[in-house]
Amino acid sequence: MKKFLKKIRLLIPKTTKYFFDFFVVFIGVFLAFWLNARKETQDKKEEEVQVYRAIYEDLNAFYVSGREENERGFINLFQNYKKDLDSLISIKKIPANKFLYGDYWHLEIINSLSNSDKLANINAELFKGLANFNTSHQMFLDEIEGFNTKYENYVTIDYEKGMDYFYKPDSNEPKEKIKIIQNRLDRIISLAKMLVENAETAKNGLQEEFDFK
Repeated sequence: MKKFLKKIRLLIPKTTKYFFDFFVVFIGVFLAFWLNARKETQDKKEEEVQVYRAIYEDLNAFYVSGREENERGFINLFQNYKKDLDSLISIKKIPANKFLYGDYWHLEIINSLSNSDKLANINAELFKGLANFNTSHQMFLDEIEGFNTKYENYVTIDYEKGMDYFYKPDSNEPKEKIKIIQNRLDRIISLAKMLVENAETAKNGLQEEFDFK
């Protein structure tokens, strides 16, 4: 019995040492996994913030480029365009060519993000709002393209037929094709105003949430 107890006393230091070594290794491995997981979470959060910033900057650029306070903004461009065209139509001086063109009403960053997987992890409500905004913006671009196409098909192609061709007989009232072009411009202006207003609301929300400057 004494020999057995002596062996036990000799084993205790070794067992304690092994346990301590195991504990140190366990803590080291645990901390390594924890730090790695924490870094991945931080990196993911930083990436999300960068995505939100990119969206904010694109929306802000769109808002600044379009708002009516900007004399050279695209809302004023479309409104002046409509005013000039209506004036020319009223005096039977429809121009042969009219073409709406510009790159400052596009959303290059948001479109690029939409075509990637960068928006997969953003806030669901923001994603839904952004998707709706993007859809409305595409409608806006389609209206501009439609205006350009219709003007070419309804006016430019038939311009050699003379100005009276575009008006009802013995009248200053334009034919329906010309009115369709005018209505297109009205829709473009309405969509532009709606999009600029929505862009302002969205970018202000992001600014408030993330303190973007």
